[in-house]
Amino acid sequence: MKIKCSYCGSFISDTAEKCPNCGAVNEALVRGAEGVPRTIEELKAFCAKHRLPLEKMRFFIGEDYKAPKAFGIYKDSGGCFVVYKNKADGTRAVRYRGTDEEYAVNEIYQKMRSEILKRKKPNMKSPAPYEAAPRRKRKRNPGTYNILLIVVVSAFVFLYTLLLIIVPGAPRRGYYTYEDSCYYYSNDDWYVYDDGWTPAYSVDSELTDNYEGYYEGGSYSSDYGATDFEDSGYYHEYDRSNDWDSDWDDDDWDVDGDSWDDYDSDWDSDW
Repeated sequence: MKIKCSYCGSFISDTAEKCPNCGAVNEALVRGAEGVPRTIEELKAFCAKHRLPLEKMRFFIGEDYKAPKAFGIYKDSGGCFVVYKNKADGTRAVRYRGTDEEYAVNEIYQKMRSEILKRKKPNMKSPAPYEAAPRRKRKRNPGTYNILLIVVVSAFVFLYTLLLIIVPGAPRRGYYTYEDSCYYYSNDDWYVYDDGWTPAYSVDSELTDNYEGYYEGGSYSSDYGATDFEDSGYYHEYDRSNDWDSDWDDDDWDVDGDSWDDYDSDWDSDW
């Protein structure tokens, strides 16, 4: 189907990412579940559609912006997608660096939404508190209650133990030491520290099969001989579910650019 470009008026395909005449992004092209953009071009179109004042919001989409106080996403020369925050002092915190464009876009999309929500929150509708009808108190027999509790706990322990025997588990997220090297396991992937964190593309079966014996913990310690994995570009809490407040709808993206104040953002934190 042909639609009109919002910028030059030329007719273009509704599936085109850009107008072949002027190069503008296609505002009508926002694919993905529930309209959530999955690529940088889709995110550009999404922002144009909602007329978000990105420069005032300090969001730079598809741009490696160097100045302080900025959120951004771009694709580097090596083919990796980089999600970053330039803090008030000019230093950069990299939220994500990798080849998963959908994840990278979702990170900056969520941050953009949270910044808008922060400013809209006083005006957002809150559901009325639920008031339960008063009920009469029933007297319980302490002996019966304790017996029931013991039965439930015993059954749970039995089933959990049986599950561990039948179904092999997966390594816990956290730090492992193996042959004088520090490893980190997260989201089905292993990482190894060697003057910096890198993906461990080949991991000895001894570690993968007997990981519990090498597990150090989920929290960082300088005793591991490595830097904090959470400070690396590989750390992320991956969640594509977009499980946000049900009150949020398409109209809530409307932003008054004249009243936007970037001083409301925390420019000293890493994200």
